[in-house]
Amino acid sequence: MKKKPAAFLDRDGVINYDYGYIYKYKDFKFRTGVIKGLQYLTKEKIRIFIVTNQSGIARGLFAEKDLISLHKYLRSELKKKKIKIDEIKYSPYHPKGIIKKFSKNHKSRKPNNLMINQLLKKWPIDIKKSFMIGDKLSDQKCAKKSRLYFEFAKKNFYYQVKNILKKINEKKNK
Repeated sequence: MKKKPAAFLDRDGVINYDYGYIYKYKDFKFRTGVIKGLQYLTKEKIRIFIVTNQSGIARGLFAEKDLISLHKYLRSELKKKKIKIDEIKYSPYHPKGIIKKFSKNHKSRKPNNLMINQLLKKWPIDIKKSFMIGDKLSDQKCAKKSRLYFEFAKKNFYYQVKNILKKINEKKNK
């Protein structure tokens, strides 16, 4: 199978506005340019992965099933807009969590990069043409550990992904 480039995207603060512990679709608001940017990535045949820390589960603020149903709904809504999310990975852990089974510092929790490593093993990904967008230092550290080009989320997601792809393609052609 041919390796494809991939976009590894944090969720809260990158895809949607981060109002803190979003787990209901009614609270989920797309950031500027996200729909158009995701459509562009899909059209360009770039795999789209969401990699997100969701410590609200460990903290007992919402149940894992709530998050799963939000992600299921999100994927079906995006599919209607001709956007293919290849996979969503989340880490429900936090060392200060109150839900015992999730109360630990797990290797999947960013800045660790287990979620990305699992995706790299499962999917044929061309890492040199791939990138990550996040909004926190933990995202940047995760990208660095994974040898991914990284940028912090900018105001308009569509323009940002177009510029990233341009940079990556220029670097490849040098």
